[in-house]
Amino acid sequence: MSIEAVPVMHVADIESAITYYTNVLGFTEDFRWKEYAGVSLNGAARMHLNGFGSAPERTGMGQVYFMVPNVDEVYAGMLQRGAVIDHEIVDNPYGMRDFSVLDKDGNRYTFGTEIAEEGEASA
Repeated sequence: MSIEAVPVMHVADIESAITYYTNVLGFTEDFRWKEYAGVSLNGAARMHLNGFGSAPERTGMGQVYFMVPNVDEVYAGMLQRGAVIDHEIVDNPYGMRDFSVLDKDGNRYTFGTEIAEEGEASA
């Protein structure tokens, strides 16, 4: 049995959140129970969304970094669907090409791909 960590993000309105995550960010809704839902990206990266009257100080304070094999495609798709870009795509000195988006509550999601060093084939 493998162990998996699933982040729980606090949202103010589960209906609005599900619409944004599926229609704009490209996630798939996996399940919903009242004001709680599970979403996934490409059937792999999973998150839960908690809309059960989260304390206001917790809503919008989350952050997740997604390692993706195709950051430029993810970025282009999110731009096309109207995502709120917080940090445009850029090559960083720490070896990642990444960008960040915000959800309607202010939770931040960064998507990145490792940059192959000169002379090294990309993975």
